[in-house]
Amino acid sequence: MSSDLPASAPSPHEQLPIPLFDGVVLAVRSGDGLIFLDLRDLCATLGLDVASQRRRILTMDDVRLAPFRVSVGGKQIRTRDFLLLDDVPLWLLSVQQRRVNPEVRERFSYVKTYLVSAVRQAFAQLTGLPDAPSSTIEDLSELDRIDQALSQLAVLGQRQAELEQSQARARTAYRDLRSLLSELRERVQELEHQAHTRLSPTQRGTIYRMVQTWGQARAQQTPDLAPGLAIRRSWAEVNARFGVSTYTDLPASRYDDVVQFIQDRYRDLTGKELPRIEQHGLEEFDGA
Repeated sequence: MSSDLPASAPSPHEQLPIPLFDGVVLAVRSGDGLIFLDLRDLCATLGLDVASQRRRILTMDDVRLAPFRVSVGGKQIRTRDFLLLDDVPLWLLSVQQRRVNPEVRERFSYVKTYLVSAVRQAFAQLTGLPDAPSSTIEDLSELDRIDQALSQLAVLGQRQAELEQSQARARTAYRDLRSLLSELRERVQELEHQAHTRLSPTQRGTIYRMVQTWGQARAQQTPDLAPGLAIRRSWAEVNARFGVSTYTDLPASRYDDVVQFIQDRYRDLTGKELPRIEQHGLEEFDGA
């Protein structure tokens, strides 16, 4: 998949592995502040074929895929495709449920059902039609509302664009910003407290790379085991061993224990040592 990616792919401003669907996905922030998720990790977590998903995404007008050069293991730098976080719901809606790994299919089904329901509700609110099966519509002439609503939506969209450029919009935005800053201060204080008890981004990145390496070795030792499934099982072992639902719930005080556990499991599997490679500055990764 990386053969047709541009050689000049940018490095992210920061990167951090996050838990998702019983797996772990690498998230990055671009220079303009947008957040993207690693398509390869997403597909591994859901049990999907990366190449086919990439081809399908490239045909979708409203889904953005971007390449980034990221650290995936020690000093190794790789160019990978990342899906814009804002577009993840659109992509999930397009994924066929039967193709999703059985281990996460039920949870995926709940998410997709919610997204479909939200779209239907939005359409009903827009058109004024009942949020119910179409059999409840007694008169077909009520469907005239659809075109009227779509036309009004276009007008409203144009007016909104004009309002955003006006001084009145700027004053409203300023008041909202003051309120937001107050909320952010409270949130920062909470996060500062959590930072002293939870794994740091550097520690999370180290564990992520070590589990990726362990999972890949596990797949090589078991030919009929797909790499994505091998990595998920490795994460499941870590979570089960330390009694958490996701590794981000681990306290920083258990970091050395987690690293030692992964190293022991890797040594038992391969007979080789798995070094702990901590990349300080992962919060502001510059590809160096």
